[in-house]
Amino acid sequence: MAERIFTLDDLTGARSVCGCLTCRLSSVFAGHLSALRTGYPGTVTMLGHRTAAPGASAVPHFLTVLLGEVAADVVVWEEMRPDQLTAWLPQADARERVPQLAGRIPRLVAIRQAIRAGTFAPSGPAGAALADGRYPSFLYLAQYWPTLTKEFTP
Repeated sequence: MAERIFTLDDLTGARSVCGCLTCRLSSVFAGHLSALRTGYPGTVTMLGHRTAAPGASAVPHFLTVLLGEVAADVVVWEEMRPDQLTAWLPQADARERVPQLAGRIPRLVAIRQAIRAGTFAPSGPAGAALADGRYPSFLYLAQYWPTLTKEFTP
């Protein structure tokens, strides 16, 4: 599936707890995820300005937002219960990386930008996934992190 590019027009009518850009984007992205996920246990819950509940994980998602002619990466956070995280990211080793990667947002954004600019092309299965139409979402980054971190030099 191709990456969804968001624009400020997508925020028209977005309902969020607060009116800030991040919460409005979170609201729009929650609707986008809800439409995509079939068989996903429970509802998509975005964090906004709060932290994840005990026992839940805070999972970052990267949105590409088109600001005029410039593509910007924006991070929004989803709260996932353990069963939701397993349904979304079935590989146990990749799930274990989520907290570590959540603390490496600047590096993940740099990898996304390098892939988008064509200055970094991962090899092996990570590169093949991109060639097959994947895009560098957080899910992709978590799944292929060992290859990406080994090969990427800013």
